[in-house]
Amino acid sequence: MKKINAYIIFGGLIASLVLFSCQKSFLTLYPEGNLNEGIFYKTDADFLQALVGAYTPLRDIAINSFWMDEMRSDNATYDYYSKDRGNAARENISTFLDDATNGVTAIRYQSAYIGINRVNAILDHLETNTTMGDSLKNLVKGEAKALRGHYYFDLVRNFGGVPLHLHETLKYGDAFLSRTSPDSVYNQVINDLTEAKALLPNPTFADAQTGRANKGVVSTELAAVYMQRKDFANALPHLQDVTKMGYVLQTSFTDIFNPTNKLASKNKELIFDVQFQSGTTGQSSNFIYRFIPNMPATTVLLGVNFNVNGYGGWDVPTPDLMSIFESGDNRYGASVGVVEGTINSNQDFVPTRVVSAIGYAPPAGVTVKYFCKKFYYPPYPNINLNTDQNWPLYRYGDVLLMLAECLNETSQSSQALVYVNQIRQRAFGNATHNLSTSDQTLLRAAIALERRRELAFENKRWQDLVRTDAAISVMTAYGIKAKQLY
Repeated sequence: MKKINAYIIFGGLIASLVLFSCQKSFLTLYPEGNLNEGIFYKTDADFLQALVGAYTPLRDIAINSFWMDEMRSDNATYDYYSKDRGNAARENISTFLDDATNGVTAIRYQSAYIGINRVNAILDHLETNTTMGDSLKNLVKGEAKALRGHYYFDLVRNFGGVPLHLHETLKYGDAFLSRTSPDSVYNQVINDLTEAKALLPNPTFADAQTGRANKGVVSTELAAVYMQRKDFANALPHLQDVTKMGYVLQTSFTDIFNPTNKLASKNKELIFDVQFQSGTTGQSSNFIYRFIPNMPATTVLLGVNFNVNGYGGWDVPTPDLMSIFESGDNRYGASVGVVEGTINSNQDFVPTRVVSAIGYAPPAGVTVKYFCKKFYYPPYPNINLNTDQNWPLYRYGDVLLMLAECLNETSQSSQALVYVNQIRQRAFGNATHNLSTSDQTLLRAAIALERRRELAFENKRWQDLVRTDAAISVMTAYGIKAKQLY
């Protein structure tokens, strides 16, 4: 891990930034055509540009997170593709065979530290800036602290104690810090997020603020941090704050992730999501290409024709997940997709049609593939592996279930029902399926099950199993069933 930390920590603010470790003198000349430490961080625009760069690693983490956060769990599996065995590293994560050399998990680790070093550069230079107005300085500092807290929270949840870098790394030797304890990392996360909450404004739902940290984002993440540590009493007030900030549930569950609703003014359920944009600028996402089955031609599913053999077949819904949805729950058809097709002479799956999963029974003589449909909004741009689908980190539906859990764990079960039933009323379109039990143990299990239904494929399931100490028991039972199926 030291080697990894050494080379990734140099992911500074901008790829072309020139870093000098030698002692400077009046003879030091900075290249005027390149961004470098001598000419950057001079203007307000420089700091705002740097802040945008500090958000960018969120994309690399989002694109690679589902292997660790969903496919480790009982929610998702993969479609084994015998023709391409180059995906073994990804399969190993799902089957708990990954080790310290796994390149997929390394990307997550590296990307977080790239973001941290960019944030640290901003904070260090902000300390010496004497020209920026207080209002903008508080905003930049607040967003930077929010991002650093987020990156370290992602690291500590997935890797435990990690090196704690709080200043920009300028020299190779500075990259070699020892690992700190998980408690030390969590304390830093809480400090950063608490300071950010005091500095940042409430959400305005202006389109220009889409995807940026604000008081709602930080309050939600602070609650998630406290819940990870089973400190429900301290999580509770932050969640209650979020309910007063103007967030609301989308009327239709299928509208939450539609790219046409990605702007803040159109979607007050999204609290914090990673921004992507299709095109040739390197800002696109590719989730749906990962989630659809392996196939030599995608026209039937995507409206554009590409070969995704060896690329698709991930985050496949498990029979265990599909079995937990109740009749009438509209989240099932919005989360799980069905593709019918045939197998050709090359042993490739050739799709013939996409059908609804609701009430579906596979017909005789037809090959059926299930896929994660939650982020499926065809037709797609005619650029391979290129979409503008954002990735959700936190949304109001999640907050309501977090709030219900915290209330239940602090002996306020009757109040918890109010929030979990808001989620169920949207799912069924009426109140006839509302929960009524106020027994803490029964409601705890019901809320966990509701989180699994509501947040399937949003990279919450594995983290929920770990933080509730259910991972071993749940995955042991699931493994017994999976062995019989696969």
